[in-house]
Amino acid sequence: MRQRRLDLAALAVNSSLGFALGTVLAMQVYQLGLVATGLIFNRELRWYPTRVEFGAEGSDIAWLGGTILVLLLGWALASIYRGGTRYDGTRLAVLWAMLHFFREGLQQLLRVPFDGDSPVALSLAALELPESLSWVVGVLGAAGLLAIGLLAAPALLRFARHAEDLATKQGRVEFLGMIGILAWLVGALMTLPLVMADPAFGAWLLLPWSGVFLVATMLASPEPRFIDPIREPVRLAWGTLVLLAVLVGAARLFLVDGLAISL
Repeated sequence: MRQRRLDLAALAVNSSLGFALGTVLAMQVYQLGLVATGLIFNRELRWYPTRVEFGAEGSDIAWLGGTILVLLLGWALASIYRGGTRYDGTRLAVLWAMLHFFREGLQQLLRVPFDGDSPVALSLAALELPESLSWVVGVLGAAGLLAIGLLAAPALLRFARHAEDLATKQGRVEFLGMIGILAWLVGALMTLPLVMADPAFGAWLLLPWSGVFLVATMLASPEPRFIDPIREPVRLAWGTLVLLAVLVGAARLFLVDGLAISL
């Protein structure tokens, strides 16, 4: 029983670190996509820790770059994740990164019908597509977020190290609460050093939405599965912590005053 509690605590820590790292990676990769398309469409741009600003002139199609990049990399990470066999802290971090890449892109789609000034809405307007298409895009975003929430349940449950964690529905809900909902709460707090570095944007207000898809994860109730008990304790994912600290530190060091980029 003591070993089981230690393993669960270590998994909760690793999951919180993975959630935070995935959030930061998704945010920066999304912005990198905006930078790439901004350069392609000759937009004057400035890159901040949590946003990219474009100059007044140029095509608004450039606002589509971030959404495209995070969704493409989400599919790429899904392929990498399916090919893995170990269930350690690194694999858990890859899972969270994949989920956040999809979440970042799908949330942008969901915003389209409700916010005409959102990046994807501006891009669709620049492409002169029918206005009714915005609701189709929004529905696709909502359906996608629901899907990743449901698919996250069996993926996270695979990290259980003791059969008792999966033997009952209550046990599975408690396990997902520890490495899902708790990771959301703690992981979001871990990203504050980055988002608070850019108070003009107020990205910290968006943090509560970063794990909304996990509500569907908790509502999902997969069938019990049998696993072999763990042979050794779960190891803390120090590499995830180091990478998170490096990314946050680099963003605060180089982007806090806005990095002007042009061809």
